[in-house]
Amino acid sequence: MQGTRLVWGGLLVAAPGVALEVVTGRPGTPSQEWVLRVLGTRHLLQGGLDLARPTRGLLRYGAAVDLLHAATCAGAVALSPAWRRVALLDGAGAVGLAAGGLFRARRPAPGAP
Repeated sequence: MQGTRLVWGGLLVAAPGVALEVVTGRPGTPSQEWVLRVLGTRHLLQGGLDLARPTRGLLRYGAAVDLLHAATCAGAVALSPAWRRVALLDGAGAVGLAAGGLFRARRPAPGAP
């Protein structure tokens, strides 16, 4: 799951315009690309922390951040028709990442009895 997050975050940071064009079929604006770079940076930081220190608390905190992100996407779906498709895809991805983090948080740590 962290690998997926790191690849996705790297894509958003390195090529936000490509990601927007694939999803929307049109080029992104500079402000949209800036937002995707910020979100990509968050994914890179969260994925790095998950790899470096995958404690239950950190994984749960990360899942909460992902669910908060999904909630903002739900708001965009409801209030912004222009962003509906992007928000649906991004929100579904955020829910999936949250579920993966919560699943990993339930597993015992390596070496635990």
